[in-house]
Amino acid sequence: MFRFFLFLISYGFMILSLGNLVLYLNYRTLGYSWIAVLRFMTQTTEFYIAVGACIVLCAIVLNMRLEKH
Repeated sequence: MFRFFLFLISYGFMILSLGNLVLYLNYRTLGYSWIAVLRFMTQTTEFYIAVGACIVLCAIVLNMRLEKH
């Protein structure tokens, strides 16, 4: 049950942080270059939350698959 709860929390963090990162792509329409926008996106907290949530999700899913065999 704890893994399922952790999966839901990580999935929620992943969706919220990736949604915010997509919104940062609007800086491109203001005239910023792709490199400047991507550099800015990688320095935000949302990027680190998305990476952390992805690692947790991968760990949970891969561990669940190993237990089924």
